[in-house]
Amino acid sequence: MNETLILLLGETPDDPVRWAFVGEDDILEADTAENAAGLSAIAGRAEAARLVVGVLRGERATMRSLPVPPKSAAQFRAAANMLLEDELAESLEHIHVATTRHNSGAGIALAVKKSEIEMWTAALADAGLSPDVITVDYALTPMFDGRAVIIEIADRVLGVVGLKGFAIEKPLADDLLPVLLNDEEVRKVIAFTQQRVAGLRDDIEIDQRGLMNTDALIGFFAEGVTNAPNLMQGAYRKRRDWRAAAGPWRRAGLLAAASVAALLLVNVSGLVRDLRTAERLKQDTIALHETAFPEAAGADPRTYARQVLGSGGGGGRSFLTISNALADSLEGSSGVQIDRIRYNGARDEYSINLRFGDITQIETLKRMLEARGLQATETGSVRRTGNSAYLGELRVSAS
Repeated sequence: MNETLILLLGETPDDPVRWAFVGEDDILEADTAENAAGLSAIAGRAEAARLVVGVLRGERATMRSLPVPPKSAAQFRAAANMLLEDELAESLEHIHVATTRHNSGAGIALAVKKSEIEMWTAALADAGLSPDVITVDYALTPMFDGRAVIIEIADRVLGVVGLKGFAIEKPLADDLLPVLLNDEEVRKVIAFTQQRVAGLRDDIEIDQRGLMNTDALIGFFAEGVTNAPNLMQGAYRKRRDWRAAAGPWRRAGLLAAASVAALLLVNVSGLVRDLRTAERLKQDTIALHETAFPEAAGADPRTYARQVLGSGGGGGRSFLTISNALADSLEGSSGVQIDRIRYNGARDEYSINLRFGDITQIETLKRMLEARGLQATETGSVRRTGNSAYLGELRVSAS
């Protein structure tokens, strides 16, 4: 379904969570759950959403920019880790750092305590939700050199100054905002605040727009998801559930996997304590195998299953081999997001609809796929959307 679920998370999973399903142009449905556990009521619909986005309060994270980040993704992460470790005076053992590249070419690094992201991923999982993106509120604000954006929300003020983000409780905002906004590089301030911003230099242009209501804020955040640093990287990268993609896969492969699972159950000591029960389960497995694969009656189910999985049920590369190479390539392609993915079992071929911020990103992904022995072909032309992103489609198959 072409909708995005936005979750405005509180300080803890016990706090209320404002949620909204956002379509291409407007909010389709929105409400507030009493706490994270209450999100279970929308878990079914969330499974069909294009993206599930968890938005943390900005006070929970630190964001820094690197004017000229290394080209290698691994070196970029290493540089960001060193920068933030020095600034935060905290061991990386307790900090998780996510990176992304801004349209200007600068690098953006977002750091949060590992305990924070683990707390929220666990709470959302308990409610039946699996987020694709977790980021912080100010990171969803459009960032440009020389411009600041500030947003007043209840008892907080958040925003960005150039490529730096911040979130401040209101009692401190009056004193700190002039310091932040009078940065020598700032030439314009866009203010979504109740009162006009005061204490700024005379040469700073102020675009006063007034307060945003919650629905307007959610729509504003939804537009910024494409360019925001995603904390679901590295150890917290969302693992694709291949069960959903296995629908078009060959029936033989699924039955083979079922046979392997049943036989493995027999071989796990402690799960089957009665030898007679174990023998009966083994015979049931053999019977299931012979029913599913009459041409391989008498063959060892595990050996035959490996043959089926290794060959892909035909002459091409197997589903799992292509899937693993594809997942590794996407993990190493910063800024590329999947809108839709389909697998054609008869051709051993994926069709992938992608969203990316820069044309070079899809070219980088193609090279990474080709380096892993896959053939990546663009289907149709790349299209530009209204939110400074591009849409394209790749067909991925064995070379």
